[in-house]
Amino acid sequence: MLFRVMIVLLAMTGFARAQAVWVDYGWAVEPAKENRFFAAVDKFTGSDAFKDFEGRMLINAHAANGTQPTNFSFAVIYEDLATFEARQAQLNGTAEWDRFRKALSANGTLVSETVYTHVKGWGEINNENFAWEGAAARVTDPANYISRLNRLMNSNIMADAPLSIDVWRVTAGGAPGVSHIVVFGGNSWSEMENFRAESARNPDFVTAIAGMAKVRTLLGALWTRTAASYGPLDLNSLR
Repeated sequence: MLFRVMIVLLAMTGFARAQAVWVDYGWAVEPAKENRFFAAVDKFTGSDAFKDFEGRMLINAHAANGTQPTNFSFAVIYEDLATFEARQAQLNGTAEWDRFRKALSANGTLVSETVYTHVKGWGEINNENFAWEGAAARVTDPANYISRLNRLMNSNIMADAPLSIDVWRVTAGGAPGVSHIVVFGGNSWSEMENFRAESARNPDFVTAIAGMAKVRTLLGALWTRTAASYGPLDLNSLR
């Protein structure tokens, strides 16, 4: 009996099968140092140390981030945790990796490091250029929340939604109290916000959102846009 319970718990927390991993590095970069900071990125991504990178690295510029000093972030996505670990082992001790980290530190300040595990996603993702809205949440019943969100995303209400939605679980690091990040992606913030405003006039949409609020509390939000994208991984393949 105990063994069966453990298997269920492992499945609910996402460790029963390999899932995509997003490692986010938040940076504060002064305007006067941006050119040197991103020159270091260009040099590293063109080096031998990067040529075998199997994931996707998005350089995101933050437009609205509350009181956080972060104005750029590296969202590095891997197919699974094992791939991330293998990549870190390959980089550790190499001259290119050492020079890259030193150049970044000389021109910016690392504010945060967070590891997320992918839970569920819907809609088409643009790998190259996307506007993002991230909602930080405390989810008390993840299975209930995903079930409700899945019903909404597969309903006629969201049939023409001009966005993608992905739910990521905070695995390591992160802000206190935040258990999940819900990431909305679209061609522009205005397009996403206009769709949200139109949907708010639909009673069924309002009811669905109210149901999610029973198990999900929103704690904050940020807006970013992809400034550069590297790597072969198609983010749509992670679903």
